Amino acid sequence: MIALLIFVENVLVVAAQLALRRGAVRLEHAPLAPSIFLEPFRNPYVLSGLLLHGLSFFLYVFILSRLRLNVLYPVATGLSILSITILSVVLFGERLSAPQSLGIGAIAGGIALVFTT
Repeated sequence: MIALLIFVENVLVVAAQLALRRGAVRLEHAPLAPSIFLEPFRNPYVLSGLLLHGLSFFLYVFILSRLRLNVLYPVATGLSILSITILSVVLFGERLSAPQSLGIGAIAGGIALVFTT
């Protein structure tokens, strides 16, 4: 059950990050003026990202009440890094260098070691 909750929390975090990235691309030509602080709140992708992060926060706290921090944090963070990295390559065409690929592999191995202990 905990593994399923961690998976759902990861889906929420990843969806939030992807939405924020999509929204940020739309803001790249916004003028550097005081209005730049209001502009993200007019962007549905940014608002979706904020909502999804809020939901993930509450789920994370719930999971944290049932699992040690030294297990949950590295697993949840590592899964998010893996998922976001892979999806940013697939969805946004971002590039991944050889050292980054090795790092992603190391993170995957670390998640397996931490979660199975």
